Amino acid sequence: MKVTRQLARLESLVLNPLRGLSDDEWHRAPKGKWTVAQIVEHLSISVDLVAGLFEKRANKKGMRRRATPVQGLLRHLILGLETIPPGLRAPEAARPSEKPDPELMLAQFRMGVERLKAFVEQWPEERQLQVFVRHPLLGDLNLPEWVRFHYLHNRHHARQMEDRLEWARKQ
Repeated sequence: MKVTRQLARLESLVLNPLRGLSDDEWHRAPKGKWTVAQIVEHLSISVDLVAGLFEKRANKKGMRRRATPVQGLLRHLILGLETIPPGLRAPEAARPSEKPDPELMLAQFRMGVERLKAFVEQWPEERQLQVFVRHPLLGDLNLPEWVRFHYLHNRHHARQMEDRLEWARKQ
């Protein structure tokens, strides 16, 4: 199942390149850009927040997707073309702190991913398609769509982390 593979890739995509980083590498970035630590905290908050919302809706029945036509178009473009457009601002709830603690955010990231994995493993495929959680740009997404979004979102930010690390090493 594609959803399971995408979830399995999240940790290696984000966390493997971060092994052995110095404090300086975690917390340095060009002016106006997020540090590696802030990027990982943003991803951690995002995954954990969505997992928590699915937990709250686990027993809800009869949900219907709420999305405007524009949100539906954006959902199909982003999830279908597998790209996150540049220049989007993170919602307030998913913005990182000034200097996140790497150990805490790594643990939060792992826990959020594990919580999503539990839904994928425990819910029948039909149920995964029936429970929705609102995305601020794309409208309601079901569980497989959220996993796909997280995969694309994490891949997008993994490239940014590579850029930050390359920049920090040249300084």
